[in-house]
Amino acid sequence: MIRASRRRYLVRNAAGEELVVPSLAALHDLYVHGFLADDDLVRSETATSWERAGSLPALHGVRERRSDPRKVLLLAIAAAALVAAFALLSRVL
Repeated sequence: MIRASRRRYLVRNAAGEELVVPSLAALHDLYVHGFLADDDLVRSETATSWERAGSLPALHGVRERRSDPRKVLLLAIAAAALVAAFALLSRVL
């Protein structure tokens, strides 16, 4: 059986500490849970240049979801208002 090879990533924080991350999925999880900041530097083990985690295309959607948690609250309030409006309308009719 042939195992698929995974690309490992190196992460460097503002203090200069480095961490080896075993896969892109693990890097994604670290970013989702806030252990990896936008300004932390990331590079694959085969790359020679560092990139900011916030500019990595693989983490782009995560950054947008994390950027404004108020959107979820606003959406929930709007949904509740819509349900209340339908309930009032159904009583009138």
